[in-house]
Amino acid sequence: MQTRAATTLYDYWTRQRGRQALPLRSAIEPADIAGILPDVFILEHAEAQAPLFRLAGTRICAQFARELKGTGFDRLFAPDLRERVGRIAENVMAQTAPAILLIQLVDGALDTTQAEITLLPLATQGRTADRIIGAFAPLPGQRQPLSAFRYATIDTLTVIDPDRTDTLAAPRPSIPVPTSIMTMRPAGIGQAMSRVMHLRIFEGGRKTE
Repeated sequence: MQTRAATTLYDYWTRQRGRQALPLRSAIEPADIAGILPDVFILEHAEAQAPLFRLAGTRICAQFARELKGTGFDRLFAPDLRERVGRIAENVMAQTAPAILLIQLVDGALDTTQAEITLLPLATQGRTADRIIGAFAPLPGQRQPLSAFRYATIDTLTVIDPDRTDTLAAPRPSIPVPTSIMTMRPAGIGQAMSRVMHLRIFEGGRKTE
């Protein structure tokens, strides 16, 4: 993870879930993450379409020059990537597997800015994930765009196994993921994907006893 928004949110998500696979939505207190709220969003599961923005931070909406609430998460991306993006987000919920997208944002002048999106599963009740809390932020040192972002493309996808013992104390390089991986719905993301050499499942999160 390379942005303050991502690391802060991931650490908070880890603390709130405790020994569970994921935290409840009710355990997320906006005041606890006030410093990154402009970069935070929540997605909700939607039948037969990509997850929808339930809320989006003010900085995210400003960067795209529109209110994102109620729109599909996939609509931030180029048309040929939207189906893949929808499946990635659905897999985060279905497999309770946090993921990080390293993306290129294209503005009105067709200039690009590299950014990071963190996707973390949530549940409104029980143990079934039906929400995602995420962070969206340009990488440190990126220039300020002259106009609003029009769409995004994907550079890399990183899947995190939060039950391993190591922490995400320092940024680690992301690994490019083949198109076939981004479009599949694995039965077990930790098992099926760990056998693909182009994808690394990062160890991080809580420590085991």
